[in-house]
Amino acid sequence: MLKSTKPIDYMTKPSPAKPQLLSAIDIITLVYCSWILLYMSLGISHAKDAYRHLPTYLGVIMIVILMAWWHRTLQPGSKAHRILSFVRGLYPVSLFGYFFISSYSVNQIIFHDWLDPFFMGIDFKIFGYYPSLDWGIKFNHWFTSELFHFAYFCYYPMIGGLPLYLYFKKPKAFKELIFNLTFTFYMCYFIFSIIPVIGARYFPDAMEITQTYRAGLFTHIMVFIYRTSTHLGGAFPSSHVAIALVLTVAALRHTKYMGYVFVVISFFLALATVYCHYHWFIDAIAGIFAGVGGYYLAIWVHKKLAGAIE
Repeated sequence: MLKSTKPIDYMTKPSPAKPQLLSAIDIITLVYCSWILLYMSLGISHAKDAYRHLPTYLGVIMIVILMAWWHRTLQPGSKAHRILSFVRGLYPVSLFGYFFISSYSVNQIIFHDWLDPFFMGIDFKIFGYYPSLDWGIKFNHWFTSELFHFAYFCYYPMIGGLPLYLYFKKPKAFKELIFNLTFTFYMCYFIFSIIPVIGARYFPDAMEITQTYRAGLFTHIMVFIYRTSTHLGGAFPSSHVAIALVLTVAALRHTKYMGYVFVVISFFLALATVYCHYHWFIDAIAGIFAGVGGYYLAIWVHKKLAGAIE
């Protein structure tokens, strides 16, 4: 005799599983902040302004976790949920500047002196002179100065323009780009924390040139930026070159015409890091590897993290 069974209600929708607490971008942010906290704490005697930066990094960790918890409690599809989703997808962008500037606090924990003599020595072995000093002085023409300072300045509209374009046109590509940018920035900042390099401004003459108003509009803009920033370090690899190439690869994949423009700009930007006395030549080469390698490594890391948290 068959046992009676309860009819199956096919109209009842299964209750949706709660989303995972942390996103992939949360995880890499927490890993980076935890690294700085641990590193700064262990090297506290050689860390600068630790009393200010330790609480700040700890605060970032707490805010990231709090946002993730709050987001999980909200009703999916609600206005608050959508707003917080947007914030959680973009918040690392607001931290890039602080993380870069604060890297001075930890970049001489292992090596207490600047390592510029080693890196400038590599340049000298390649060229027999220092291109980071000589190019900008030898080719000190108004047009040349403006061309290269314009290329260097383009970093800023590039980093804002492409994500904005993808946000409205290709949302999936936008999310991918933000993660790749974040990962590459953190990768560069991690290296900065270990390897203290000033770049060509290690030369007093080059330092003075980068802070002297001359030529035209774009040269003046970059001089203003470097006059108002007292940050030293964070030169190897060149994060300007690395991030410009992350943006270029993304543009070539998702909007080819913009990608072709970015290729040209990135070429001149890489040269500009040397011409404008900001980096050693080897910094720019390392930036190329960090940018292209960081982009594809970020894609692999995201797949691994996404698979782990699903």
